Amino acid sequence: MISGRRLIPGYTAKAALPYLLLSLFLLTAVLFAQQAGRFAELALYAQIPFSLLVDMSLALLPNVLVFALPAAVLAGVMIGFARMGSDSEIVAMRAAGVGTWTLLWPVLMLGLCVTVVTAYIQMKEAPQAARNLKKAALQGALRKLDSPVEPRNFNTEIPGYVIYVRDGDKAQGSWGKVFIYAQQPDGSNRVVTARSGRIDSSGEKSELVLIDAVATKIPAPENADPRSYVVERLDQLRISINTGRADILKRINESEMGPEELDWGELRKQASSSLPEERRAGQRTLHRRLALSVSPFLFALLGGALGMKVRRGGRGVGVLLALLIVIVYYLFSLFGESLARVGTVSPLVGLWAATAFMLCLSFVLLVLNRVPVSVWPLTRFRKTSPSSDRGTTQPAVLRTKGVGGFGFPSLLDIGLFRTLGLSFLLAFTSLVSVFIIFTLFEMWRFIARNGVGARPVARYILFLLPLITVELFPATMLIAVLMTYALLARRSETIAWWASGQSVYRLMLPGLFFALAAGTGAWVVQEHLMPNANLTQDKLRAQIRGGEPRAITGTGRQWLASAESNRLYSYEFDARGSSLNEPAIYEFDPTGVHLASVTSGAAGSWVDANRMAITKAETFNFRGLKVERQVAETREILAEPFQVFKPTIDKPSQLSSAGLSRYLKIAKRRGIDVSTLSVALQRKYAAPFGVVVMAFIGIPLALSFGRKGTIIALCAAVGLSIAYWGVGGGLQQMGNLGLLPPAVAGWSPPIIFAAAGTYLLSRIRT
Repeated sequence: MISGRRLIPGYTAKAALPYLLLSLFLLTAVLFAQQAGRFAELALYAQIPFSLLVDMSLALLPNVLVFALPAAVLAGVMIGFARMGSDSEIVAMRAAGVGTWTLLWPVLMLGLCVTVVTAYIQMKEAPQAARNLKKAALQGALRKLDSPVEPRNFNTEIPGYVIYVRDGDKAQGSWGKVFIYAQQPDGSNRVVTARSGRIDSSGEKSELVLIDAVATKIPAPENADPRSYVVERLDQLRISINTGRADILKRINESEMGPEELDWGELRKQASSSLPEERRAGQRTLHRRLALSVSPFLFALLGGALGMKVRRGGRGVGVLLALLIVIVYYLFSLFGESLARVGTVSPLVGLWAATAFMLCLSFVLLVLNRVPVSVWPLTRFRKTSPSSDRGTTQPAVLRTKGVGGFGFPSLLDIGLFRTLGLSFLLAFTSLVSVFIIFTLFEMWRFIARNGVGARPVARYILFLLPLITVELFPATMLIAVLMTYALLARRSETIAWWASGQSVYRLMLPGLFFALAAGTGAWVVQEHLMPNANLTQDKLRAQIRGGEPRAITGTGRQWLASAESNRLYSYEFDARGSSLNEPAIYEFDPTGVHLASVTSGAAGSWVDANRMAITKAETFNFRGLKVERQVAETREILAEPFQVFKPTIDKPSQLSSAGLSRYLKIAKRRGIDVSTLSVALQRKYAAPFGVVVMAFIGIPLALSFGRKGTIIALCAAVGLSIAYWGVGGGLQQMGNLGLLPPAVAGWSPPIIFAAAGTYLLSRIRT
């Protein structure tokens, strides 16, 4: 008995440790992928060095681990104890005289070890990572300013300027055939054209250096007199511009740091500051870090106390309860911090309230640990034998006769569909909850600092769901089929299936049908819900973070470059009248360098497919340094079709595949580099097939490794999900850079993993 009792702690720790490591691996992978996506655009368009990209990636890891470590401890302990309770091992241990603390102290030691690691990350590594991430992001933004203009794209990021460059090399920062429009304080406009140009940055100053430039000052409409035009021709023109470089350099060099960037000693000094606001900010951050540092130990205690009460449901119950506890704890923590921020409660009370609540709940559960918990909906479908007085569970009777006599769906197929649905729902809910909680945790400082109400935050989460759904469906499907089919193999139900004369291909049929339905759902969400939802959630995110909402839909003043002629259009689009308000047409000379004429008017409408009538038209023709003015009540000009002038969106995530295809054709006509858009379109086409491919590779994997343990199968699922994401991202970047054809970059991931699934299928007995 003594030797047996000595084995109990080791057995308990071993029951929780694999699930802890698996949860940590899964959470870290999911959250790191989410955070890495924030810097994808900067890495792509700024062409930052690989070393800087590595620095950004390493700086993201501590903040991810701070959240993942406590949640992994809770999930590991909950799932381990729930599995032991479901297999009646805890009942057997208690019958042998094993006490509660004998079962608990091994997992408490695990929690204590993770607490020490979490505290070190919170107090030392996370602040340093925050400083490194801030510096790396600013350096990337600074590098982007060296050449912010993409050839054949309008740039409005430099305040007060609209810049269009026909030729040039973005990597070298050289421009050719430059057009610059700037509105002056007196209401007049200044238009500068040049044969070539660049941005010259030295120190904090930035200048536009233009060669062979012509500067034209266009008077305000009320002063439209030919003599008031000023036309200058210069061999070289330098224009001082504010690109924000000085502000970025100041932020890089400034020594002042926010509370999130202070380590333990610096934070204690701020918490003792004589300035009330600074002191409260330091105290809030200090108590939050301390509370989150002890959360692994707290979760180990709570997970053990609750896990010992579970008698049915096994791992499914453990996952569900761990998820609910994480949601409650972090929402309670965010609520307490918000109360401390507005001064309703002290930082000590606000930041430790969630910890105190969970601690009290743990002791209550320990006192009431004799009452078992049974969660019947999450149990595997079993059937109690009518002839058994003891209620012994027996496997469901296998019946292969299908509905309608076709053999499909049989009773086992229906059972598989039910289990796949529950597993898919459980996995999807878990991943989405973790994704949303971490998003709130990341944005909470902006929510509190900017006084954002609950309604905008709730709307942001609501409109974020379609994007989350499309991103997580492949990984969710992989986990669902692995959970379902690995358990079939572990319980030898597959042997009974094969003994009835059915092959492994027939066994895969329900899973593939389920995956096909899920892939169709992902396509519907991607095509019909996600585009408009992404428009709204981008605006709401900008609002929450304190920035001005960007005109994503292109409403307001529009700029358009003609692909068939040397002409630029500026206008306001009137969708109701199918016309243009206050159009201005800039016509260039045959070389496409300098202006030949400018035509403006009150409105523009189409008299036929390629002809536009401008009312109250005014035209200025440039003959060298001379200006000729022509006025007409109505003037007709050749123009592009009306559809070309409709506002478009150039972010693939805000377009359906049909909309992106149309935009791609328009962009090609304008001479824009469309390699990135072409790859994005192919990835949209391939995305739903990724769900089916995950099922196709997951089912053979589950049948091969299921007998060795569900943990091995789930570890394989995590590894495959990371590999699928990594291969897809790497091939996408190669396609964006023109190293691969768009179709190859977009379709290679599902084809590669389908081939891997075929290989795994060939290795199992059919």
